[in-house]
Amino acid sequence: MNGKAKVHGAISVVNAIATGKGSALGISLETNAEVTLHSDDLIQVIINDDLSEDSTLAKECFKIVRKKTSQTSGAKIVIDSNIPIGKGLKSSSAAANAIILASLNAFDMKLPDLDVLNLSVEASKKSNVTITGAFDDAAASLLGGLVVTDNTNNELLSRNIIDKDLSILIHVPEQKNYTKNIVISDSHKFKSYVDSVFNIALDGNYLDAMTLNGMLYSEILKQSNDAAIFALKNHALAAGLSGTGPSVAAICRPGYESQILESWKSLGGDVISAKINNDKGM
Repeated sequence: MNGKAKVHGAISVVNAIATGKGSALGISLETNAEVTLHSDDLIQVIINDDLSEDSTLAKECFKIVRKKTSQTSGAKIVIDSNIPIGKGLKSSSAAANAIILASLNAFDMKLPDLDVLNLSVEASKKSNVTITGAFDDAAASLLGGLVVTDNTNNELLSRNIIDKDLSILIHVPEQKNYTKNIVISDSHKFKSYVDSVFNIALDGNYLDAMTLNGMLYSEILKQSNDAAIFALKNHALAAGLSGTGPSVAAICRPGYESQILESWKSLGGDVISAKINNDKGM
């Protein structure tokens, strides 16, 4: 049996590390997964043709789905993604969602969206790729649009469709920041401020929330906020650190992309252009 699935990436609006509550926005970068079952119990994982990437999450996702069946099948799992790994763009959440959906399809099973998200969070926690469970990231990746969540209870508080005409630019520095390696010992000092930013997002003002969140977490995580400042000076509607970084995302109206890109030239690294995604994974 064979199963395929496609989901999208996301950017942070409010990081949930400090409070357990977060918000994220789906973007057009995508992850595809294909799961092919076979008779022995071996699980083989190929990620973007790179055998050096950690396969723990992929194997855990498959095992969690397999437990729901009476089968002992193994699988070949192939992941193809244009979401940079370790850059704060929800590559792990997207991979978990895609593998779980593809595994369910391979076993000819269907689950409600919330159940899929819960499995994704469970696999991410077991694989140690997340601090908070990343329910916000998983929800934005699977459901699309703007989500606001309570990660401590795996609760979706709101989901809204966002104007797809807006442009997203992402500055991607060379280094990788894996969430499992992030030190957050000082985050509690910022809890009241992050709570205020979260309430701004919950009220629907995701643009201001994203910018304020970026400023706070750049300080908490000792990450540069230069790309966000440059973008805001050049007509970005919002800009800030995504996840634990190092990527910085900016949202702008069409026509202002070139000014922001020009302002980023002195920073080095790469730039990704994307759009908002409101579509569910499939």
